[in-house]
Amino acid sequence: MTKHFKFLSYLGLAAGLLVFTSCNDDDDDNGTPPAPPAPTQSIVEIAAATPEYSILVEALTATGVLAEVSQDGPFTVFAPDNAAFETLFAELGVDDAAGLIDALGSEAVAATLRYHVLGASIPAADVPEDAYVTTASTSSPVGNQLSLRVQAAGGVVTLNGGKAAVNNADIMATNGVIHGIDNVLLMPTIVDHALNNDVFTELVGALTTAELVETLSGDGPFTVMAPTNAAFEEISDVVAGLTIEELSNILRYHVVSGNVQSEDLNAGPVPTLADGDATFTVNLNEDDTVSITDGSGGESTIFLVDVQGTNGVVHVIDRVLLP
Repeated sequence: MTKHFKFLSYLGLAAGLLVFTSCNDDDDDNGTPPAPPAPTQSIVEIAAATPEYSILVEALTATGVLAEVSQDGPFTVFAPDNAAFETLFAELGVDDAAGLIDALGSEAVAATLRYHVLGASIPAADVPEDAYVTTASTSSPVGNQLSLRVQAAGGVVTLNGGKAAVNNADIMATNGVIHGIDNVLLMPTIVDHALNNDVFTELVGALTTAELVETLSGDGPFTVMAPTNAAFEEISDVVAGLTIEELSNILRYHVVSGNVQSEDLNAGPVPTLADGDATFTVNLNEDDTVSITDGSGGESTIFLVDVQGTNGVVHVIDRVLLP
């Protein structure tokens, strides 16, 4: 299992830290709380000994992922409890983990389980306020690691915009940490990433109006330059006067064929899916920023890169591109 891991700071903000533990009233005479005892069991050993994770262990074993998280790590495992799996079973019309594997295939279930694993040990106190992290699942079009959105607020850690929440944090193991969660995470498409982040509500609304959601939920691969709500608000008067066909063309102007991660962006014109293969120009600037000059001469900055989905990758920009 790959151990590569990175945080993608959400919207360029510094990662915020939220402390979940409080001071112990039984501090020693020097006012320093005693160190917690060192863990003695691995992630797998703890999960196997915990009844509420029995379905998870069954699925990990049947798909071969159990051996992967038995390695030295360190890992963070977001562990769905039995109730979370039973909810998924009901939605899919299956009875158990074996039925899930029969319905989806062993490789798909294995990839989904890996989507719950990070290649670093992150206790709850170190979860950023809002960021994307890389998971162990490499089910992207070109084998890149899928992104997972993590948030920490009000003493609660949520994942992918509330699709799951941590309900049992900081189960420390010899090779990492387990955080129990209340739902099974499904691997996201680029459309799912937009739906899972309320900074893209205007984009999602525009895609829905232009009937492009189904297209961008397809196999792709696609690279999407995704404008934020603030970017759409800057041109709200322009958008209000567009026909559906004109709106569709502007949105397709933000989409490039292929899964182009930031390290593969080259300076120069880039053909898009807009009418006539209209291009925008990528600028690799001396200050290490990347900007885009659109067909109208406007310039947008890419300030968050490589939000990876199963059918493509999203880069976040601060202005709407106009052909």
